Amino acid sequence: MKDETKNTSLDNKKLQKLGQFQKATRNMIATNNKAYKGEWVNRFWTAKTREYSLEEVQKIINSGSLSAQRKLSNAYYKKGGFYTRILTYYATLYKYIGILVPNPAFGKDLSTDFIQKRYHNAVNFIEKISVPTFCQDCALKAVTEGCYYGVIQTLDKDNFTVLDLPSDYCSSRFKDKNGNDLIEFDVRFFDKISDTDTRRVTLQVYPKPIRNWYKRWKDGKVQTSWVNVPSEIGICFPFYQESPLFLNTIPAILNYEDSVEVEKERDIEEIKKIVVQHIPHTADGELVFEPDEAEEMHRGAVEMLKKNENVSVLTSYADVDSIVSKTSADTASNNLEKMMNNIYYEASASNQLFAATSNLALNVSIENDMALMSNLVHKFENFITNLVNRLYANSNITFKYTILPITPYNAEKYADSAFKFANSGYSFLLPALALGLSQRDLGNIKTLENDVLELGEKLIPLASAYTQSAADGAGRPEKPLEEKSQKTIQNEKSLEKQGQGQGGSN
Repeated sequence: MKDETKNTSLDNKKLQKLGQFQKATRNMIATNNKAYKGEWVNRFWTAKTREYSLEEVQKIINSGSLSAQRKLSNAYYKKGGFYTRILTYYATLYKYIGILVPNPAFGKDLSTDFIQKRYHNAVNFIEKISVPTFCQDCALKAVTEGCYYGVIQTLDKDNFTVLDLPSDYCSSRFKDKNGNDLIEFDVRFFDKISDTDTRRVTLQVYPKPIRNWYKRWKDGKVQTSWVNVPSEIGICFPFYQESPLFLNTIPAILNYEDSVEVEKERDIEEIKKIVVQHIPHTADGELVFEPDEAEEMHRGAVEMLKKNENVSVLTSYADVDSIVSKTSADTASNNLEKMMNNIYYEASASNQLFAATSNLALNVSIENDMALMSNLVHKFENFITNLVNRLYANSNITFKYTILPITPYNAEKYADSAFKFANSGYSFLLPALALGLSQRDLGNIKTLENDVLELGEKLIPLASAYTQSAADGAGRPEKPLEEKSQKTIQNEKSLEKQGQGQGGSN
């Protein structure tokens, strides 16, 4: 009976200790002030707000309408990041440096004054309209939406203005005799403007054929709202097809972004620390500190570390351990690199373009990218050529505008090659254009140097192995004495004295 009473007393004591332990444990799992308030959990489980899910993106790419595809492309271009960089790279790959070539009619001489005047006026016009800026703006629209649509507002020898058309209300099915794509425009676009005064002002901005068609359609005089924009004012630059060409890069970008978020959380998890207070006990299992004492110790540790959001405190009577994979970080890094490379693969671009490293394959990649953009570049050439000929061509002369294959990556190499050809008698214009001079500026600079400042006569190089050949009959024929300036005569006398001095020293 005594043994039963003793056992009952021990059991009651254990139950009492257990109750104390449970109460203390509930308080001892508290951590720093910011932990377990939902911030960490929400940060981990709440993804970045997205306008499109991966499933929606794939559905739009595979079976979405043209309008939905363009909206998707514009959304991701405005978002920034990989997609923006890829589209900008292709749109600005060419520097859109061109040369205007005059073609006199058979039997006509370009040096004739009235023909020469037309050439100079045409060159000045090219300078005015800023072809590189115009082409880059159109190219960016084309690679983003699949096609650029616009109309000419003003075109004369002093002005050239263009109005962009909303792509969702445009279509192109036919070409004119010059190979230019024709535009069909849906005038229902103006019905989107609910305010009558705003609609009236907006209509005045558009060319007369579009305004008139809208009025006739509203009056019921025509059945269709689609107007054929005259080729003289319509501008249409499709980029192979009317849908955006680089949409397939977006799923790869989304997968990469998801992986980056996971890695961020993993990194944050790795820097978080848990301070474990292990409550000791004696050899026979008796606690050194009672639960209420351990609870007080825990509160003290939490108070001390509460300002460090990456440190948590755990007080426990049990042994606690964790196992961390040392290779997880390396694996994650490799996966991110693979996903990044996949983005550029989908864009048919080299990742070396956006990295600081170099690769022999980079030049080949750029050449492939230039070939991809060449279709759009040829359309620009045709448009500018037709534009110039409308203003300045006649029975005596026509013009052709050619965009040179110059990029920010090959400009120096192109200039060097062109300069070598110039030494053999080929074009002096090409190396100058590659170096950033315009066709007009080069002519003006040479006139300034030779005729106004007479730098060719004033800047006489010192006698050397490279200049001695001039004395052997090479170079420009010497002017008669009466045509030489006083400065030139003085320089020649100075050179003669130098020669006499050199001869006398032998």
